[in-house]
Amino acid sequence: MSNFVGIDVSGIEEIIAKINALPPKAQDEVVQGVNKYLVNVLKAYPPYKHVPFKKAYGKWFSEKQRRYVMARITEGTITPGMPNRSQRFSRNWKVVGYGKTSIIANEIPYGPYLVGDTSQARMPKKIGWSKLKDTIKNRMSKIIKIADAAVKKALHKVGLN
Repeated sequence: MSNFVGIDVSGIEEIIAKINALPPKAQDEVVQGVNKYLVNVLKAYPPYKHVPFKKAYGKWFSEKQRRYVMARITEGTITPGMPNRSQRFSRNWKVVGYGKTSIIANEIPYGPYLVGDTSQARMPKKIGWSKLKDTIKNRMSKIIKIADAAVKKALHKVGLN
């Protein structure tokens, strides 16, 4: 399993074609505008919702697992029902590179289990974490608006508007 959460968005071929028709500097401006928006969207945590382990998974996977969890509860390193939200996942979203060659990344090892399209665990799903593809799909109209505004701004910058 990779420790990398990546975004592969399909269904935006029309947007990509429009971006590719722009001058290179304008292309970079558009991608940067969309990247900035997406990073802000991806940083948002869902509202806290307590979901018991039994509701998410049905049972312990082994007696060893049950003993481990109970020992950690006794020790105080696990507090059932309390949100464990360090915001580490949120703080680690970043844009690597610039413009068309950039990618949005989060290298937190547990990221794929929270929002991965094929690797999301049951507990995060029940808590309310959306898969990346669903987050992008639900925000597509806003992404298009941001891209259009960035195109206008970029064309003005390079003197074509």
